[in-house]
Amino acid sequence: MINDINLGSIIEINAEERELAIPTVPNEENEFIYAKTFLQKNSTVTGENLYDHLSEVLNKILSERPENVVDFFEEYCRKVKEKRFRPLTDHLEDIFVAPGRYRLANQLMPLLKPLPPEEPSTLDPEDLERADMTKNNMLELLFFLEHAGLGLPRTEMFCLTMSMRQLIRVEPIATIRFWGKIFGMQKNYLVVETELKDEEYAKRNENYALEDNKVDDLVADQLENITKEQEISGENELPKLWESLPPLPKVHYEEPPEPPSEPSGVGVNKKVYYVCNEIGEPWHQLPDATPKQIRVGRQIYKTFTGMGEGEEADEEMEMGDKSEIKENPKYDPLPIKDLTDRSMMFWVHHVAHILNQGRTTWWNPNPLPEGLDEELGEEEEKPVVMGPEPETGPPLLTPCSEDVTLDAIPAWSVRCSSSIAEEYAVAIVRSNFWPGAYCFATQGKMFHNVYFGSGLKTMVPNFSPAPLPPVEQDYPIGPEILEIVDPTGAEEEAWRIAHLPKEKPPKLVGEEELGEEEEDEEDEDEDEDD
Repeated sequence: MINDINLGSIIEINAEERELAIPTVPNEENEFIYAKTFLQKNSTVTGENLYDHLSEVLNKILSERPENVVDFFEEYCRKVKEKRFRPLTDHLEDIFVAPGRYRLANQLMPLLKPLPPEEPSTLDPEDLERADMTKNNMLELLFFLEHAGLGLPRTEMFCLTMSMRQLIRVEPIATIRFWGKIFGMQKNYLVVETELKDEEYAKRNENYALEDNKVDDLVADQLENITKEQEISGENELPKLWESLPPLPKVHYEEPPEPPSEPSGVGVNKKVYYVCNEIGEPWHQLPDATPKQIRVGRQIYKTFTGMGEGEEADEEMEMGDKSEIKENPKYDPLPIKDLTDRSMMFWVHHVAHILNQGRTTWWNPNPLPEGLDEELGEEEEKPVVMGPEPETGPPLLTPCSEDVTLDAIPAWSVRCSSSIAEEYAVAIVRSNFWPGAYCFATQGKMFHNVYFGSGLKTMVPNFSPAPLPPVEQDYPIGPEILEIVDPTGAEEEAWRIAHLPKEKPPKLVGEEELGEEEEDEEDEDEDEDD
């Protein structure tokens, strides 16, 4: 039995040896995948892998193709590792910079350089005074804007401060503040709100008056020249063909008189605005707003596009002050509970309302002639002049609680930045009519208005443009141009009979003889005269 068991075990061992002795065919594809996977295992220390390292080393060798590369292959490996782990602060070697970053760096570099020293001037020191930039700490403003979830990147806010500092050195600005940012389809607008010096306002108003007089004289001269040329060439004489046709229609509509623009420094033109597309670009001053521009701007609904090359910004900001508002040094700030009251009775408007006429003060289009009051005296009644009723707007410091609503939507929304740390919280007010208009107020005396939006007003219904005016009559209505029903045959016959020539009544016998005698006497008289 023992021999039989040993024999069986020997037979099994020989069978296993024969299986091991048979050579197996290797799977090259699987081996390649296993090898590549092994080389691509990342290091737990550096996060790199051998496969990428060898690829970079071989690429560098093939691009340079040195001699006897096997002698300093390790040197190539070391250089590749040094370049990969070199800090970005080392700029001894040229590095690639994206075109956008390179262009932005060239724009911002002049802002980060110290301002050159000013040359001595003989002007009055008051004329050399510039706007106080200590009130424009943009980083402090960004701190409070972040409580409301607003603001620009920190680097952009700092560079904006530097750009505003350079603007007040080249423009006669008395006060300046960051107004906001308007987003366009192609480019954006950064806007700053300024007030110029009094002498600059006086100079601008004098120039506007001179330009208006020049334009009027130029138009009058052109009309006079055109009239003289027509008289010489005979263009005023109508051809004979037109003599038989009805006269040409005349336009009887007279446009209402256009209200004059408010002077610089008054009303809607109290503030002067500068815009640019990106920080580092030159600032462009927006022209003063006219009443017609404001009225037309309220009738359109169009997204801002952004300024192109050589174009001027023609968007006007509807802002203006009716009177000066001075800061009260004895004012006690309100607690955060009152500032976040939903009734908005503790918030007021400090900017004058713009009337439908496009001005902050109403202009009478039909005034009485000058000197008429003195001629009539106090006892006589003044003539009644028919015209539009004067417009009145809400006075300054009107509570925001009196603002109208739009389809049950309140005009303002108010909230607190934090309900946990209320002693450090900020009250935030958002306009529901102009998305992007915000105002924040601290529990001290600091507040700021800012705008980040597309410049479009909220419209609950779909936008529909204003209807066209009614079509005027080309010719006066009369039987000559009106179409009538064709007359019947009986009516035509009656009209023909009524317009037949009337027959002369027959003459009597005595009347005929008298007529012949009178003719004979006339012939005799003529013969005697001969």
